[in-house]
Amino acid sequence: MTARQQAPSRAAASRGIATFCLLAIAALPFLCKGAVVAVGLTGYLWQSLYKVFQLAGPVGWRRQQGRPWLASFWPVDQPLPDRRTWAMAVVLAAVLAGTAIAAANILAPRLGLQPETIRADLDQRFAMTPLRAVLVVLYLLSINAALEELHFRAWLDGELSSRWGGAVGIMVSALAFAAMHVFIFAGGAGASSTALVLVFLALAIAGVCWSLLARRRGGIHAAWLSHGLTDATLLAWGLFWLGYF
Repeated sequence: MTARQQAPSRAAASRGIATFCLLAIAALPFLCKGAVVAVGLTGYLWQSLYKVFQLAGPVGWRRQQGRPWLASFWPVDQPLPDRRTWAMAVVLAAVLAGTAIAAANILAPRLGLQPETIRADLDQRFAMTPLRAVLVVLYLLSINAALEELHFRAWLDGELSSRWGGAVGIMVSALAFAAMHVFIFAGGAGASSTALVLVFLALAIAGVCWSLLARRRGGIHAAWLSHGLTDATLLAWGLFWLGYF
């Protein structure tokens, strides 16, 4: 085989290794969360330890590509969205959060989800108090939404789409996003198989919506806003429902 004939094979092997590394890095948060659950560690910091890997993976990958530090933490190289895209982000958050709240009010009694039981479980696992609950809402609105959009949309979706096309990037990143959250909720009180399936489907749909939004000009910033507003609205409602306020 000549050097010219060997070049495509080497390129394909290199792409295969890069894809394997990509998927292996994307699996690290799952492995971390699984280890924390298996050991039985409690407290918000331990339960959130997997987020270190959610951040380190994209940042390390983007740094290896030669991006500046700031652009590795967030796509600052992308322009801000226009007014229409910002408006779409807000409307999407209202639709996603409103639909989820309406579904929860209807389905919770049918699924046997009792606020008292869920609150007792949260107090035990996270030592939750009203003040900490407010801080968690603010964290979800800002830092957590940015971290998850960086990991699942800007990085995982982007890298997969560049290799296998947009449909694969959207679906795999959305399914990974949903699976990560189901993994988190699985150990909670009232986490029946039916409830987890519904949560998985809802989160997968949300992931697809944010990936589509991120494909607009400057859309990753809009996806961050939409994600943050959705999470903050849902958690704020949930805390009232659980009786923290």
